[in-house]
Amino acid sequence: MNTLRALIVMGILGAAASHLGGCSSKAPVETSPPTVVEYRVKEPPGVVEYIWEEPMVDVVDVPPGLDPEGHYYRPGHQEVTEIRQGRWQYYKKPNR
Repeated sequence: MNTLRALIVMGILGAAASHLGGCSSKAPVETSPPTVVEYRVKEPPGVVEYIWEEPMVDVVDVPPGLDPEGHYYRPGHQEVTEIRQGRWQYYKKPNR
C-alpha cells in the first residue's frame, strides 16, 4: 500500500514538473540594478572617537659598566628606551 501511494505521489510530482518546465513562453523579466543610497548618520551627543598613538621609542648605546676595582660587571649593549608612552587621543574628523 505504501509503495503504491509513493508511486502515485511521484507520478503527480513528475507530471507537475514537466508541465511547469515547458511553460516558459513569457519574456524574461528585466530587473534594474540595485540602487545604493549613502547618507551621513548623526552621532548621538557625547560620543567621542579615539585613536591609538603608538609609543615613541629609541635605541640607545649603553657603555660597559665598571665596578670600583675596574672589573666589568656589565658588557656594552644596545637598549630600547621608551621616550613617550602610547596613549589614546581624540580623533579630529575632517569636515566634508
